[in-house]
Amino acid sequence: MTSWNVCTEVLLDEHGKSMKITIPASMTFSSILRDLIGSLIQNDTQFSSKWKHRIQLMADELINNAIEHGSSPWSIVKITLTLSISGDFEIVIEDSWTGKKQIDASELMDFVKASREAMTANPLSNKSIRWRWLAMIVLNWSDNFIYENNLNWWLTAKMCKKFSPDCWEKDVKKMEENYGVKNQIKVEALVF
Repeated sequence: MTSWNVCTEVLLDEHGKSMKITIPASMTFSSILRDLIGSLIQNDTQFSSKWKHRIQLMADELINNAIEHGSSPWSIVKITLTLSISGDFEIVIEDSWTGKKQIDASELMDFVKASREAMTANPLSNKSIRWRWLAMIVLNWSDNFIYENNLNWWLTAKMCKKFSPDCWEKDVKKMEENYGVKNQIKVEALVF
């Protein structure tokens, strides 16, 4: 039987809530983290369902990259999830920088931006599965995204999605006004 050491720490202050999670660099935790992030967004923010799923995809990509590329097996990955008072969501992921190919943060950001520019100009330009999600999803959907070199020889990915009007649930008021109609439609759908 395999045992895992996972550490969590929850911080509450005047700026919001933060959850710090330390996991072994193993894909075993990917789906659990995806569900946790989805649950946090759904229960503790006002992001629409569409943006909940987008944020889950971005976080999933960054966490999996840290596990797969930035860390050797059984080293650790540090994840910090922050929900600010203003409703913004931030994820910070630190990999151990012990993976197969160690790359500087500025070099990595330049490569990702160049990949996005090439794929924006010609969507079929990337013949490989690598870099597409990071370049097209994380850079396009996040409000702030950067890689940084950490003082402890870690590579840090920071992604923030601000809670702006385009992230609101558009049909909340409409759903409240037409609650009876919506329920009737659901009942009719169940009958068929």
